[in-house]
Amino acid sequence: MKPVVVVVAMAVLAIGAVAVGATAWHRTERPTTAVAPMSVRQPGSFRDGPVPESSGIAMSRRRPGMFWTINDSGNPASLFLVDTLAVVHGFVSLDPIPPIDWEAMAAAPCGDEWCLYVGDIGDNRAVRRSVVIYRVPEPTEDQLATHRTDPVDSLVVTYQDGPEDAEALVATPAGDLGIITKGRGGFSNGYWIDRTAWQAGTAVARKIWQPPFATSMMLRRLVTDAALSPDGARLAIRTYRTIYVYTRADGPLPDRPAASCDIDGLEPIGEGIAWLDDDTLILTSEVSRSRPGPVTLLQCPVR
Repeated sequence: MKPVVVVVAMAVLAIGAVAVGATAWHRTERPTTAVAPMSVRQPGSFRDGPVPESSGIAMSRRRPGMFWTINDSGNPASLFLVDTLAVVHGFVSLDPIPPIDWEAMAAAPCGDEWCLYVGDIGDNRAVRRSVVIYRVPEPTEDQLATHRTDPVDSLVVTYQDGPEDAEALVATPAGDLGIITKGRGGFSNGYWIDRTAWQAGTAVARKIWQPPFATSMMLRRLVTDAALSPDGARLAIRTYRTIYVYTRADGPLPDRPAASCDIDGLEPIGEGIAWLDDDTLILTSEVSRSRPGPVTLLQCPVR
């Protein structure tokens, strides 16, 4: 979220609740010491164009190697199709949706479709009584040509313990959702939303996890995004300075953190993260006054 350029990363969701499909993640293990990422490339950047504030990303299934992104608050409700060179290949409008504070994206199956999930979950002052998650089937070529898409489903979400500020949304292969808060109070929380909530159109997000690290606005350590790997076995959480990767053990209990990458200085205002493939992460950044917003491809060494 642009008013505060800070972020701390890593929070994992899905603890307990195995009976309803949630994956348990380890809470007591401290993340491994951050190391330099491997194979860092920045093949393109957002400069002057329709995407000055890439705030969340989700990989396309119809067009391998491309992704969808959204702008931060104060911009129209549009989804942009982008390649790794930061070239925009089209957009669809979700008007008349009023985007209050769009901050996150995810992608997962929804019935027979592959859907994009957009999280209008930003709340700098933590005063919103509810937030909204939108769901739409990935746009077709015809919809890109007309800049219009199918009717959008919406899910009104309240938090178990009252308003929270969040910028990280993940969707499991089963369609369950997780929200990870920014952590302005010194720690972050992970919340779980069961996929069946879409039937009612409303949900109370349950707190299921508290990441074992301190967050800090002053140190640019607030959670800005997260992404599940395609198989749902690994969770990557980013801040402006660090990426943390968690893995699941063979059984219902999680494994310890698998990787921690130092990305400090790679981006001006790092916001988005997704898995390009099984090993490579893709990051996006907002544009600052002095720097373009790069698209970054990298791998985090796994212990």
